[in-house]
Parts: sequence; C-alpha cells; structure tokens
Amino acid sequence: MPDDNQPSEGFAEFFEVAVSVEARAEALYDRVTDIEGLSEFFPSVSFKLDSDEPLAVGSTYHTRQKGSKKWVQYRVVALDTNTRMSGELVGEDAVFASLRYDHRFATEDGATVSTERVDYTFRYGLLGRLLNIVIGKRLVRKTVVDAHKRLREAARPG
Repeated sequence: MPDDNQPSEGFAEFFEVAVSVEARAEALYDRVTDIEGLSEFFPSVSFKLDSDEPLAVGSTYHTRQKGSKKWVQYRVVALDTNTRMSGELVGEDAVFASLRYDHRFATEDGATVSTERVDYTFRYGLLGRLLNIVIGKRLVRKTVVDAHKRLREAARPG
C-alpha cells in the first residue's frame, strides 16, 4: 500500500474516501464486483464486461461517459473475496493519463467501512495540472463520494 500522504509511484494525485455502511462486507463486495450494475452508483457512466467469465484478476471491462461514443478499457488488478476490488485504466481516456482505484471493505463496530483510494494523473501536462488544481480534483472526488453515498443507500437493509 502506498504512503497515505502521497500518490502512488507514477501518479500525480490521489485521494481516499471512506463511508460507514450498515451492511455486510459480502453484500458490498457483491455490488462493487457487479461491473455492469455499477451504473447504479455512477449514473453518468455505462459499464460493460468484456467476457461472460466470472470476474477475476486480469478481467477487463469498459466504461463510457454519457454523451460519449468512446468506450475506455479498465483491468481488474486485485480481487480478494469480500474485502477488496482494485482496477486500473488501461485504455485511452479523454481526461486521465492514468488512474488506479483500490476499493476495500472492513468490518468495524458492527458496520462495514467502504474505503476507496484513487490515484490518478490528468492528461495534457501543465494544462491538466492546472485544470486539476482549479476544479478537477474536487469533481473527481465528488463523483466518488456521491457513488459511495449511493452504495450506502442501496445496501441499507430493509
């Protein structure tokens, strides 16, 4: 795991989001590893798996922002049943030069804490760094925080 105060090697930026959820880690893991169901948490993004095989390390999937015609490929890099799912950008994205996420679930005091770390670098060199400073980091973080809030609501029992 990278230093909590620095982006992982090869990335310019990072942030971490943690949300306590009243659901079992297994239920959250099932939702996060249902790639095609992730649009429930990221409503502006479509998702599709590249295979009908069970999700495994090395599996690939594509995402597409609403309004875009271009699908962007990601690859699963870690998958630990009921505790972790990580992936990375392997295709060419219009905004990100590189992106990796690490989504973990841990039970604490009867609730599950859903924690996601996102390391990324914007495209476009100096212009991308300026964009990130002005608005990018807030927008990317807000997107992930909102997805975690939707996950918390969807996983709530009853």
